[in-house]
Amino acid sequence: PPMLKRNDSASFDIMAYFEGCTLADGVFESRHGKIKRRFTLDMTGTAAGNSLTLAETFLFDDGERQARTWILHRGEGETFTGTCADAISTAHGRFGAGRASLSSELRLTAGGRRIALRFDDAFYQTGGSTVLNRSMVSKWGIRLGQVLILFRKP
Repeated sequence: PPMLKRNDSASFDIMAYFEGCTLADGVFESRHGKIKRRFTLDMTGTAAGNSLTLAETFLFDDGERQARTWILHRGEGETFTGTCADAISTAHGRFGAGRASLSSELRLTAGGRRIALRFDDAFYQTGGSTVLNRSMVSKWGIRLGQVLILFRKP
């Protein structure tokens, strides 16, 4: 398979990291620090030119399954963008020193209805084959909680 062209000027190229198979464990924590949900995540990243198709499958502790496919595109300099079926608008990301960030707005089902939520993600290179992700979740500027995910290469 074709390898994604690395952004060699970026010290942490999250798109290159997500190429191939990635496994993860995560939690959603309320703004009061209570763990609301636990999940595992199985992802497959497929490269084509300056794009990465990232197929995600979530399995939650209550048995719910969710699938989402992101298309990430490398932009100018240290930037990238992303789209998926749940996205309200294009997500915008940036590569950095040992860290990458991504801001997105998604329409998700919660409590039986569709709601718009903002996710401000920070991905931290932890060394070896693991990446730590913290996503602040908000609605109308009010922080609802955070998602914490530990990604690893099998």
